[in-house]
Amino acid sequence: MGAETLEVLKRRKQHRIASGVVQRNALWAAGTGFVPIPVLDSAATVAVQLKMLAELSDVYGVAFNKSSGKSVIAALTACITSGVLGRALLGTGIFSNIAKVMPVVGSTLSIVTMPGFNAAFTYALGRVFQQHYAAGGTMADFDAQKAEADFRRKFKEGLKFDQDEKTA
Repeated sequence: MGAETLEVLKRRKQHRIASGVVQRNALWAAGTGFVPIPVLDSAATVAVQLKMLAELSDVYGVAFNKSSGKSVIAALTACITSGVLGRALLGTGIFSNIAKVMPVVGSTLSIVTMPGFNAAFTYALGRVFQQHYAAGGTMADFDAQKAEADFRRKFKEGLKFDQDEKTA
């Protein structure tokens, strides 16, 4: 086998491993949506997302920095909440956290909406970084604004992914 063939095989293996990392962590993030305590659920979700970014960094041999990871997550959250998709999801994500403090109805509403939102956000984050790393990017040169449109598309895919996992 030539060097080119070995490189193609290496990239395929990285892609396969990274895809598994993203799917596994998206499911873990969905689970954090069932945590009934508003601040604790968010902390758990971010912890899963940071773990995923660290795992993806390992797969692609890219240095990982926890504080940069937090910044990326915050930037992509801002992208979502500032756009049209954010307005549509406001009722899903933010309202859901506020709703948790309302007895019975709030908890029920939150349990219905947060797992899907958390899974979709984590899926999108992972897919965007998978592409970024595969193209030779690093944590330091990631530009959330440039990735915003792709992130939104991946978020919509993530909503479908979450539905597919529920029916499987």
